[in-house]
Amino acid sequence: MNITRRELIQQTGWGLLTLAISQGTVNRHLAALAAPNPRKLALLVGIDQYGANIPPLPGCLTDVELQKDLLRYRFGFQDADIVTLTGQKASREAIELAFLEHLIAQAKTGDVVIFHFSGYGSVGARKEVFIAADGAENALIKENILLLARCLATDKFSLIFDSSHLPQNRPYLGNLRVRSYSRAISDLNPAELTFAADIKTRFNLKNKPSNGVILAAAKPEQIALELSGNSPNAGLFTYDLTQYLWQVSPSPTIAIAFPRLRNLVASHSSEQQQPAILTSNQKNNSAALYHTNPEKSRGGAAIVTNLIDERTLEVNLVGLPLEILENYGINSCLSFIEATGEEISLQILSRQGLKAKAQLLSATASLEIGQILEEKLRVFPSQIGLIVGLDNNLTRIERVDATSTFASLPDVAAVVNIGEQAVDCLLSRVGSEETGNYQLLSPNGSLIIRSLGAVNEAIKSGIKRLQSQLETLLACKLWHLLINQESSGLAVIVTLESIDKIYISRLQTKKAVNNSKANDNANNDLILPLGTEIRYQIENQEEQPLYALILVLNSDRQPLLYCSCSETPDNFTNSSPLAPFVVAAKSKATIPNDRQGHWKISQPKGIRENLLILSRHPFPKTFTILNATQNVKGEATQLLTLTNPLEIARAFGRDLKLDLGLKTDSSGSVIDEYAFDLGTWSGFRFIYQVMD
Repeated sequence: MNITRRELIQQTGWGLLTLAISQGTVNRHLAALAAPNPRKLALLVGIDQYGANIPPLPGCLTDVELQKDLLRYRFGFQDADIVTLTGQKASREAIELAFLEHLIAQAKTGDVVIFHFSGYGSVGARKEVFIAADGAENALIKENILLLARCLATDKFSLIFDSSHLPQNRPYLGNLRVRSYSRAISDLNPAELTFAADIKTRFNLKNKPSNGVILAAAKPEQIALELSGNSPNAGLFTYDLTQYLWQVSPSPTIAIAFPRLRNLVASHSSEQQQPAILTSNQKNNSAALYHTNPEKSRGGAAIVTNLIDERTLEVNLVGLPLEILENYGINSCLSFIEATGEEISLQILSRQGLKAKAQLLSATASLEIGQILEEKLRVFPSQIGLIVGLDNNLTRIERVDATSTFASLPDVAAVVNIGEQAVDCLLSRVGSEETGNYQLLSPNGSLIIRSLGAVNEAIKSGIKRLQSQLETLLACKLWHLLINQESSGLAVIVTLESIDKIYISRLQTKKAVNNSKANDNANNDLILPLGTEIRYQIENQEEQPLYALILVLNSDRQPLLYCSCSETPDNFTNSSPLAPFVVAAKSKATIPNDRQGHWKISQPKGIRENLLILSRHPFPKTFTILNATQNVKGEATQLLTLTNPLEIARAFGRDLKLDLGLKTDSSGSVIDEYAFDLGTWSGFRFIYQVMD
């Protein structure tokens, strides 16, 4: 089939537009005519460097790299079908031209199209806009991008916007960079203002519905945030999105995936950022996220990016949950299964953010770029502490006093300035240095409940007062290191449901086989009203019993523990020794069951995390402490308030860690670390929102 450049331009409807289509596009279009269906096309834009007067957003470049790796190695996109525009190359005209040439001119009915933008957003001419690399005056109008998407011949497109449009005159919110421009744009480029009219003139869009899916990093009244330091430097939304898609298996529908993603981002931002989804076609709710299923059925924690020699390689830890990545230690092990069925292991030698160097533990293994790796052994330093950031409103003298005081606390590992690295909390002041009072903030700058002190408080006294809350924050940090629902070696399915089965959420490990039929009438949005009665259904597919505990982390940061008792597990009493729930081999269990009472959701409202930990062993060290501690108060509901959370969290770690004996490094020094075998426990995280 022969086609001229003129015919191509006429067929695509852009003959009278001033934006030219290059000969390269014609060649790609000719290749597309012979390509198998469906084709997968992507345009990824990340603007990390702007002009001299606009602060950089280094995470935008990471966003593009994360998406590109995901599309190539998980979803099977071809390199030639992925166009990236980063830094100064991402001008307004370049972005629009690439959309025309690479996406509109090539996509056919049934093809899959991805457009991703990471950068600053704002408002201009009473419209939402994106700031291009060539300055605020050349901002892209968001409506124009949506109109371009309507010109696609396929309705299987996804637009991902990791940006926000609420102007902010400060570069940081807490310790996180903001992706909102500092001001509204007063004068937009006239060509951009007339661009929509040109589109509508050249295309008959009057009766064409707006299909596809739009994923926005934040609601209109919120701010999109970017992670600081090497934790990694990425958009919070993009990191959580790509990490989720690397690990989730089987591939969920949009209706199931988006509420989980929304709540995950909300939990990482103290509810200050909640992604939004827009789709006018209800059939999209039953489609897979990105409108395509992974080409490789099993996800993973990392991918091979470079082969240094026969035994040494570089990997990107793209599938690790954010909490794990920030603390992932050397000597951790990854693995993959060769075509022969043999499991090949690799050991982490060093790590910097997402990137790590690893060594094969078998010289006979064959590896290639893009090989997906799964977790096998998770190693952390045994003495993990809090990273505390100092808010910019503290004076030099306050910083000196705070640093010296924190140094005397055994649970604080480091004290840093805003933006230097990821932090667990911030120390801030309300009011002046002379009369102000001190408080703890979450990493995004929101107040940690009950941390605000009295006026005229000395900074050293304030830090001492906050010590118990710092211990609770560290306990939560340690518990989050046990999350491994995507990489656990156990075969388990856990379902959180309301008693009436209206609200439901199901998670399973990769080893588990799910033969149960989905409840088509269930609500999967993970927003539960106060007063909802919930329960967990646990299916143990292992050949041995498993022991279960449930940790509840509320928005008020007061940890709760849901457990059983050893003598009368179906009749909880304060006088009976505490014990884990037991799920027999090859059986199902309900927590709580009909004889154990009811679990009714109560205050506070907001994001709530339930961590359900299942182990091959019955948590002996944890329950020795629980049963010896006078401060643990039980209620008939079996929900215990933990007043010594850090002690309990450390006991969890000792119960689950491997005993590897003393190890030494090359200098003979003892390596002090905890190693966790992923085959011995499952840590499920259920995140839901509690509303009126």
